[in-house]
Amino acid sequence: MFLRGSPRRAMIVLFGLCILCIIFTFTPYSDLAVDHLPPNWRPKTTISLEEEAVLEEIAKDRANRRIGQKDNTDNTSIPSSSNTSTNSSTETASGSMGEYAGDVSGGLVDEDEFHDGLPTVFNEALFPESSQQILKANIEVKALESYMNDDPRSIDARAKSVAYILRHANNAYRNDSVYSVVIKPKSKMPPSGNVHDYTSLARYFWKNPDTEDGLPYVRHDGKPNPDMDSVWDYRLLRKVFRDCYYMAHGYFWTGEPRYAEKIVYRVKEWFLDEATYMNPNLKYGSLIFGTEMGRPVGVLDMFKVFAMFDALKMIEGSAAIQAEPQLIPDLQRWFTSYLEWIDASPEAIQERNARNNHGTYFTVQYISILEFLGRDEEATAMAEDAKERRVGSQIRRDGAQPHETIRPISYFYSTFNLQGLMMLSMQAESHGVDLWNHKGPIEFKTMRLNGSQKPVDVEVGGGTIEDAVRYLADYGSRDVSEWPYPDAGGRSLRDVLKMTRAASLIYKSDFWPDLIERLETKIGETIAAEGEGDGETVVEDGEPNGFLCELGFLSKASLWHCYR
Repeated sequence: MFLRGSPRRAMIVLFGLCILCIIFTFTPYSDLAVDHLPPNWRPKTTISLEEEAVLEEIAKDRANRRIGQKDNTDNTSIPSSSNTSTNSSTETASGSMGEYAGDVSGGLVDEDEFHDGLPTVFNEALFPESSQQILKANIEVKALESYMNDDPRSIDARAKSVAYILRHANNAYRNDSVYSVVIKPKSKMPPSGNVHDYTSLARYFWKNPDTEDGLPYVRHDGKPNPDMDSVWDYRLLRKVFRDCYYMAHGYFWTGEPRYAEKIVYRVKEWFLDEATYMNPNLKYGSLIFGTEMGRPVGVLDMFKVFAMFDALKMIEGSAAIQAEPQLIPDLQRWFTSYLEWIDASPEAIQERNARNNHGTYFTVQYISILEFLGRDEEATAMAEDAKERRVGSQIRRDGAQPHETIRPISYFYSTFNLQGLMMLSMQAESHGVDLWNHKGPIEFKTMRLNGSQKPVDVEVGGGTIEDAVRYLADYGSRDVSEWPYPDAGGRSLRDVLKMTRAASLIYKSDFWPDLIERLETKIGETIAAEGEGDGETVVEDGEPNGFLCELGFLSKASLWHCYR
């Protein structure tokens, strides 16, 4: 079925199948460390991870061929969901926002290829009453009505966001591949030899040119080594969180029970099932070949766990959760052990003490886990500590983030850290701590700029999160050459636009509409990287337009967090 259409599409599929053949020829399952599994255990491949990549290329190709076809992109019709009643009106969405331009109803797979009745669009008539009540209970009625009724983009944004979410939720539901740390080539086992130990490889480390065996690997900041993908633990862990996020929103907006069932399955598979569980530590996270332990940055591999916790909260009333009364207690025991490891690990303690994005996301992760465990007093204390440790010490009075602008990929890391600070501020607000308006003292810190061996004194402090958003948005709306720092990487202005829209809900300043309009004119442009680099940085988006993020901000994170 996928071979119908253009020759280019056929070539993409055939190329993908060739790659699959090569992968399975040179990395057979006999080489995987799965000999301890039950005899009847087999990796399922209804839509395997490799096939998913091929399907994604097909979707991108299909979307690219639609770009410029005004009749298709300016008034894209969203087909009715299979569970939509025949007398309900067909909803439409205008524009071409989303990961695939002009594609708000299709996605990673052709829905016509499946006959499983999964929903594909938001239908107001089928919006679960329980979800409507949750929205009203977690967002002030006036704020919710103002957002949905006074902002002309909100209804359209909801349709596009939910359609985007559903196509990923459907793909996640249909993917029966095994997600587990036990799927490792024997040649890439952790130093412990324990297949249940999570292992990921350091992103910016390459073979040592000065040694015969290339060990130990050496750092080239800003240049990812593709070898890191030879161990799938990092990729699969992120897919657990990402899939749970999409399917939970699918459940929330449509009430489809199969999404909740698959979330329960994935959580048990990764964390709890005897054959496939992960040990509660990240001691081999960001491992450098030629060394025996992971690095502090490996602790950040878990930071998106908040998406899974949000997902479990969104489906807590489902039959799937009710049928598994031990799931949450067992998972809480796992994360209690994980925090015990963090508190004792020298690598994790070093990450806790970091003053840049590493420290920001350590705190985001830690507070998320404390909240899941019901340890609210500790979460509140950590949020209070974040005033100076995270916000006050990282934002300069003009809005720049000196700990990030010293990096070779300075705009990207400034964006990445600010996303974390905004998420942290959402968490803190739910504990009665105001990070949004905190401003630290102006100080000078000694730093090495962009790998220079000569330390210099750099001003830090004196700015707020509002200043930081405004700073990035302003420079994002200008020509890339005006960014005042060396930058070998690219930027995702869609992420900056989402942060700017969210900030406009929080700070209510007069300058936000102009900034938003200027950024919107930039969306879709290719941002050329300054100097050497790989061009535009690709950032996992989470949704096309920030609608769900904005609801999260309006609810002060009581609904969900903003998944970037």
